[in-house]
This record gives sequence, structure tokens and C-alpha cells, in this order.
Amino acid sequence: MSYAAIYDVTRALRTLLHNQLVSLGLSGVVTLLPPGDTLPSASGLNLYLYRVTESPFSHNQSWPGDRTTPPSDRPALGLQLYYLLTPLGTNLSETTFTPTGDDAHTMLGVAMLTLQENPVLNDIHRPGFDADLVLPDYLLNSYEKIRIALASTTLEELSKIWATINQPYRLSVAYEVALVELTPTAPPPAGGIVLTAGVSVVTLDAPRLVGLSPVSGALAKIVAGSVVANTVQVQGFGLSFPGQSPIVRVGGQPVPIVGPIPPPGSGLQSMSISLPTDLPAGPAEDVSVTLNGRTSVPIGFTVSPWLSTLTPIRTDLSTPGQKVVLQGSGFTTTPQSVVFHDATTTVSVGCDPGALDTRVAATVPTALANGLYEVRLVVDGAGTCSNARSFEVFPRLDSPIGLAVVVPAGTPVHQITLDGARLDGGDVRLIIDEVIFQIGPNANASQIVFTLGRLLDPGSHAVAVNVDGHLSHAVEVTV
Repeated sequence: MSYAAIYDVTRALRTLLHNQLVSLGLSGVVTLLPPGDTLPSASGLNLYLYRVTESPFSHNQSWPGDRTTPPSDRPALGLQLYYLLTPLGTNLSETTFTPTGDDAHTMLGVAMLTLQENPVLNDIHRPGFDADLVLPDYLLNSYEKIRIALASTTLEELSKIWATINQPYRLSVAYEVALVELTPTAPPPAGGIVLTAGVSVVTLDAPRLVGLSPVSGALAKIVAGSVVANTVQVQGFGLSFPGQSPIVRVGGQPVPIVGPIPPPGSGLQSMSISLPTDLPAGPAEDVSVTLNGRTSVPIGFTVSPWLSTLTPIRTDLSTPGQKVVLQGSGFTTTPQSVVFHDATTTVSVGCDPGALDTRVAATVPTALANGLYEVRLVVDGAGTCSNARSFEVFPRLDSPIGLAVVVPAGTPVHQITLDGARLDGGDVRLIIDEVIFQIGPNANASQIVFTLGRLLDPGSHAVAVNVDGHLSHAVEVTV
């Protein structure tokens, strides 16, 4: 069977059902519309292919061929098709019991009986539908029969199908049609006369790395506020193979190859790679090359400068002149700056005096908004920078918290007033004793006023606020 098998089977089912309606004198239509579309108001049937799965009975089995095609070592793709059959009809008048009007049930009965009496599509030979004339040759020549069976689908499963397409449930039944095969493409016929034989020998050894240039250095540099990855030259043997591209990993992370891949052949080869702009561990990292299913023995690259820890890792900026301490290696004693950046913001601050090669301190910028920032140390005027560590700025909540009793609708309730900083956002939530109250947008950066729907119980309560996913410290309030 070919790639057109799904189309041809669907067309045959539609032809079979329509022919049966016509032979019984029923002027019905048979459509193939998605149930989410507007179905015709006329009487008839809608046949919708809603699911296609791979048959487990033919999985990974060599295709045996058919009556005209020899077998193939490649497997065919055996498919099971699932159709949703929905009857169509006009509404029956509520005041009459004449047999005209709602004939959807009649359409459904005709369709189900037709499919029950003709369970094998290849073997149908009846007036108006002869499989030898309707089905293409590749379906008729197949050793596999196309069988039609009523699927054991529950009402819940059918309801989920209609709910998925956001439509109200309609009476429908499901059918399974199998086995439909998409067969492997036949290879082109061999022909011609071989005049010369071109033989190239490529070994199947794993790639062998002999060096990196440089063997140590920074992962990236900052140029005009953006982080730009540095490159490294990888040298070795067996770095290429016909029809395949090598996979280079640094610290376990795949990295892109910059420039052309060396052509296959003997001798020393080299290629440039782009270093990852960040690594979770270091500073000594492995560089390896995988090609043709074989991985080289890794070779070491030392990241310098390397930022190992950041203290603190989150703050509400409540401490004036708060410091952040960076520890690692390769900082030099004259680093240039500490950079805080996210997708839209880059803020650079100078380093405090007394920097060491392993330790640098700087003042956290007070103008940072709530968010997660990458912090890097810039060590020279060229923008050479370290790897990044995460730093979070979250809302500041001041103490005490205001609490008042108000009577908005004749019932006393508590109104809570929160003061602080960076309290504005599009998604603001109040948290009292781990119970979340949805506030919504708040435009006031220094205050939140929210009326609860009840009075708080006497005693102490822990109050916090979450602004756009950033949670503040909890502050105690006593009722």
C-alpha cells in the first residue's frame, strides 16, 4: 500500500455508505467534515477520521511484500484508523408522530447494519460497490485485509472527543478500521555498466582529540549589553564521517559548530565550536565529540573566570547599600564590574575596593525590579565575563501591616493594608496563613489595599504577597 492508503480507505467507506442510502431510496448525504464545523441540516451521515495509531501487530516486522511486489527488509507502517460516525437529520416536531422529520436514527441504523454485514472492505462485491472496481490495485494486491469493527468506546470517551473540539455532545459511534499499511518505497532498479570503482576508506574508530586552542578561557563576553559566546578550536583525528555531523559537548551540553566541518580523510583535523554561555559546574569541564555512534575520550577545558557561589541569592532590597559577594577563581585583583541582566534589563555596578582573585564584593543596584537576574563578573575592558549565577529580587513587605474592620454590605469584614516596595504587577496575590487571595493587577508600587470576605480569627497570622511569581518575606499580623 502507498501513502494514499488512508485517503483511499476513507473514500471507499464513504462510497459504501452513500451507495447503501441510495439503494434504500433514502436521499441522504455522507460528509467528511470535522465535528467542530457546522454539519449539514440535511439527513445523512458524517464520517470523521479522528484518530490514527500504529498497529502493534506489524511493528518492526519486515514487510512481506504483496502479490506483485517482492518482500523488503524494511518494515511497513501498519495503521489502525478510528472514525466517528455521526447521524444527521432534521428535528422532529414535538406535536406530531408522523414518520417524517427526524430520520437521524434511521440513518444511523442503515450505516451500522451496512458495516456489520460488510466487515471486510476487500471482500465487498455488491451492486453499486464492487471492491475490485472501487479500491486501487495496491489495496487489492495486499495480503492484509481491511477489517471494519465497531469500537468498544464508552460514553465518557465519546464525550471527551466532543469536549476536545468544544462542541456539545451528539449521538455518534466509533469504528476501528485495520490493517492499513503504508509500505516502504521500493528501491530504484539497478542498472548501467560500472566503468570504474571509486573506493574511499573511512575508519569506524571513535574520534580522537589531541588539543584545544585555547585550553582555558572565558565562556563569553559582554558586548553592548548582550552576552556573546566565545569560540574554541578543537583538534583531533576522525572528526568527520560521510553523511553525518559530529556532536560536540562541553560539560555535557551540546554546543554549535562554528564554520565548516572538516571533510573526511586522514590527518589532523580541526573545527571551531561555540562555548555555552553558562555551565552548572566547573571550572574544569570535559569536551567530547560523538560521531557515528562513538564518543571520543574527553579532553579538559578550564573556565576562567569562574563564578562558583553568589551570596545572597535573593533579596527584597530592604537593607540600604546591600552587598553581594562573588566567590570563585580567575577574578584578577582588578575586575571591572558586576553585571545584573535579564531578558530586557542590563545593570552594571563597580566592584568594591580590595578585590581578590577569588572574591569580589559589590553593591546591589537599588533600581532593580522584581525578577530573576543572571549575575556575571566582568574582568577586563574587553567585556570578558564569568559564567552566570541566579539572583532574585522580590517584593518588600513592611511591618506593621494595617488591619481595619469595614462593613461593605452590612457584614463586618477585615480590610488589610500592605506597605512596601515593588508591590505593583499584573498578577498580585495575597497569602495569609498559606491561603491565597487573588488580587489581580495592582498599579501602586508602594501599597496594596484589599478587603477580605470575612473577619480573621483572633491571634497571629503570617502575611506575604506574591507579585508576578515572586514571593515576599512573611510578616506577622495580630488580630
